[in-house]
Amino acid sequence: MFAMRTLLLYSFMLLAFTMGFAQNTSSRNTSVNILPNSKLTITGDTNISDFTCAFDPTMIPSAKKVKVTEKQDVLIFENAILSLDNTGFDCGSKGINRDFHALIKTEEYPSIFLELKKLKMITDKSAVADVLITIAGKKKNYKLPVEIIDGEIPQYKGNLSLNINDFNLEPPKKMFGLIVVKEDIDINFNLNVEK
Repeated sequence: MFAMRTLLLYSFMLLAFTMGFAQNTSSRNTSVNILPNSKLTITGDTNISDFTCAFDPTMIPSAKKVKVTEKQDVLIFENAILSLDNTGFDCGSKGINRDFHALIKTEEYPSIFLELKKLKMITDKSAVADVLITIAGKKKNYKLPVEIIDGEIPQYKGNLSLNINDFNLEPPKKMFGLIVVKEDIDINFNLNVEK
């Protein structure tokens, strides 16, 4: 579950990068920064409580150069790959962090990759992103709705619900199976982007 959340979070971050590019109307190379006041969380449930894992925004890689080509209301991206260090997630306790990293196989796969492929503008305030997420070596495509709040520093918000089984991850069980993590997780993002 944690791995899926992590992937979703990374995907949202990549979408935020893409949205920063979405306002351009020609093919060009652009640099985008996700600012440290951005938020990315993964939430989930067990059979007894819920949990939240937050990503440290200071661990987001610095400016990324991406090529964007506009075809009508669709933006096509090249090199829009965001690599997130799994150790940037904090779930609130050492035990939950340990379980999270075991779930997403951090020792073998230390990063989650989010690749923004396309962005379809629906209105000036909303879009749908096609994102390829790689977690624990498994790849999965998602369509992600994004809310755009325009301003001096554009803001991109959204939520993606995932099932950890999509990445062949098994939810951890604790206390001899008495505590079970549910398979569905939500990735929530609120990204402030500087172009």
